[in-house]
Amino acid sequence: METDKSVKETAINMPEIKSDDKAKAPLLNSSKAIAVTVEQPNRGSKKGIASGDLVLRLFAMGAALGAAVTMGNNQQILPFFTQFIEFLAQYNDITTFVYFVTANAAVAGYLFLSMPFSVICINRPLATTPRLVLVIFDTVKSTHYLSPYLLLYYYFLY
Repeated sequence: METDKSVKETAINMPEIKSDDKAKAPLLNSSKAIAVTVEQPNRGSKKGIASGDLVLRLFAMGAALGAAVTMGNNQQILPFFTQFIEFLAQYNDITTFVYFVTANAAVAGYLFLSMPFSVICINRPLATTPRLVLVIFDTVKSTHYLSPYLLLYYYFLY
């Protein structure tokens, strides 16, 4: 052997591969800094909340539509009358009742039109746009429904 210092040798140690491990490909990158576990979002709870939202919308639509139809078709005979006159009361005799019928009909219509967005939230639980649309429109509709009461409150307050 020569003792020349310009020649450098490198030894590569290769472990024996068992016959079971020959079919498996080795990992190219096993660094702990790069191998990050990604948490899967919890879709089940979001679907449950969206399903509850749909059920509440159905119940609210039924209640609002029932109240509007009942009040709109109501023709009640008052219990007091004279010998010749019976008093008939309808919802359009008082403007508050007219507002009640139209507001409940508008709420029922809005809830009917918002059903597809609620179904989209069930089918795509990670989509944020339909949920945001529902929150914004629900806020606007509740403000629209309560605005006459707020006006009366401020009128009597000052």
